[in-house]
Amino acid sequence: MLQQVFGCLLIAMCLMHSATAIKCYKCKSLTDPNCGKDVIDATSNIRQVDCDFEIKPNTMDALQAVTKCNKVVTSDRAGKIVSRDCHFEVIGQKDNECSVTHSAQVESCYTCKGDLCNASGAAATQGAASFVAFSAATLLTVFAVQLAV
Repeated sequence: MLQQVFGCLLIAMCLMHSATAIKCYKCKSLTDPNCGKDVIDATSNIRQVDCDFEIKPNTMDALQAVTKCNKVVTSDRAGKIVSRDCHFEVIGQKDNECSVTHSAQVESCYTCKGDLCNASGAAATQGAASFVAFSAATLLTVFAVQLAV
């Protein structure tokens, strides 16, 4: 009986973690040249923010809780600008779709789930991280069920 309770608690904890806000890199290549790199590494000293504490843009009406990060490449008269931030998603918005509040053309938008996942713009990174997390949760669940039997 105790093992079954432990198994249920373990599954609930894994599900609860996926519903909480995440940490993202926050920068703009206009003010930090490291932000414009293809991949951010540990030596880049890019600011990390907890999306729970970021102020939502008041120009957007129906925003969901932040569960994603983004990397947006825009262009205007100043040239190409790379920005990384928490992704404030409008209800019904598709993956890799971004809205910008300033008058710039969006060249590319990459959204991802997971802490500091916007270090690059590769969708494979997101998929690999999701696969590892799912596999670990599955193995722990199987282990907990085996203990209960």
